[in-house]
Order: sequence, then C-alpha cells, then structure tokens
Amino acid sequence: MTATLLETPEQRLPAIDPVEAKKQYWQDGYTILRGLYSHAEIEAYRNEVNRLWSLDGLDDDLNLRTEFRRGPDGRYTFDRLDPVLDISSGMTDAAKHPALLSALETILDGSPEVLKCKLIRKEPGTNGYIPHQDFLYWRWLNEEPDKLCTAVINLYPSDARSGGLGFYRGTHHDLLPGPADNPEADCDPTALNASAIDVPALEAGDVLVFHSLAVHFSGRNAGDVPRTVLLPSYCATNDTGLYRKYYQREVARRCQEMVGFERYFERNGDI
Repeated sequence: MTATLLETPEQRLPAIDPVEAKKQYWQDGYTILRGLYSHAEIEAYRNEVNRLWSLDGLDDDLNLRTEFRRGPDGRYTFDRLDPVLDISSGMTDAAKHPALLSALETILDGSPEVLKCKLIRKEPGTNGYIPHQDFLYWRWLNEEPDKLCTAVINLYPSDARSGGLGFYRGTHHDLLPGPADNPEADCDPTALNASAIDVPALEAGDVLVFHSLAVHFSGRNAGDVPRTVLLPSYCATNDTGLYRKYYQREVARRCQEMVGFERYFERNGDI
C-alpha cells in the first residue's frame, strides 16, 4: 500500500503482543494477531477484491487460477483465485506487510517466505471443508511442519455463522492418519475430540495464524454477505524460490488431476 493509505498509530486497532501470540500458537496450534493493518488498508484491500472479482476471464471454466464450489442452488459458484499475488499488488502488500512478517518471524523463529497465496470469497450458502491438515499436502516440500504456517487475513468479520475456520485445539503435533479404510487420506474426524473445537470470532483486519499440522475445517456460510479472506502460507526458510517451486508443481497437478474443471465437465457432459 502507498503511504497515503497508512493511518497514524493511534488510529489502528489495539495490537496483540507477538510474544503472547507465539505462546498461544505453540500451545493450541493457532493464534490471532490484531492491530497489524489500519482501517484504511483493510478498506483498500476490500476494493481490490471487488476489482479482482470483476476481471474478464476469471469465470472461465478453463482458467487454472479459478476454482468453484457448490452454491446454495446446487450449482458451481466462483470461489477463489489461486494464485493471486501476480495479478494484485494490493494482495501482495497484504501478504508481505512488514507488521505481519515481523510477527510471523517471532512466532516461527525464522524468516517467513511466502509459499503460496489464495484469495477466497465464500458466497452466502456456499459449503465449507471437512477437517484436514495442510501438511498432508505439503510433505513433498521436504520441510519440517513446524516451519510451515498459514495466515488468514480477514477482510470482513468472520465467525461460525459465516463459515469461519474452526480448529481442534492441540492437534498440531503429529500428522494424523485417515480412516481405517484409507489411512493416507485426510484425518479421521471420528477420532477427533469434539470438545476441543474452537471457531474464533474475528473482526475485519484480524489475522488468524495456524500451524501446518493444526486440524481445521469450515462450515457453510449461513450469513448474508460473502466471507472474504486472503490466505498466504509461509515457510521459515532462506529459500526464496519456494513460491515458484510450489506453483510449478501445482499447475501440473491441477492439469493431471483435472482440479478446478468440475464445472466445465458438468456443462459439457455431452461432448
């Protein structure tokens, strides 16, 4: 963001001590950072999302950048942009904001490099995701799970009703097996402790940071407005080439597994 968008310190939300955030992160597997972004910055990011969602071609079924989810009418709806940083300097500024990177460096005990970044706008009625651990899909990186995390930058308020992220506290120590009939799949939800579930209520500008092994999920957006979040993931490393490495593999995987083309095949079933 340009200097004209920055507010004075007294105009920012009360900040959380990164040292205290680090303590909660390693205890529960996640923590909340507040006061990193000014109100003007959040408003600018919202305007940037509106611009991105109106770009020509993003709704194309064969656009590798876009993905779709089932909407309230049972049909596919445009859900995300992944990657997004290369087409948005505003989202890049949010993901690489000095205050965020400084807090992550404290939490991870290392310099955070962006691994990947996606922008999700979950429309009202759109479904969420089953419990899973991100590290299951990142093992190929050959990085320690303690070095990897994701930051959820909330551009609007988020809670259980809007389909916000929920966590099973304390599940960030091991990669959990899948169900007995498919142990290599996402963790078995029947083996998780439901009493450990927490769905944090977040305000616009809050950043939810979680460990790569933290079991998390999201529900259906039962609210009246889209739940909009930027989700950059980071690795504590000196390797500045991880972002390129990740997306080179990801583009090939999507093509091979036809990820993101569900709506195309549904529309063209007779071809």
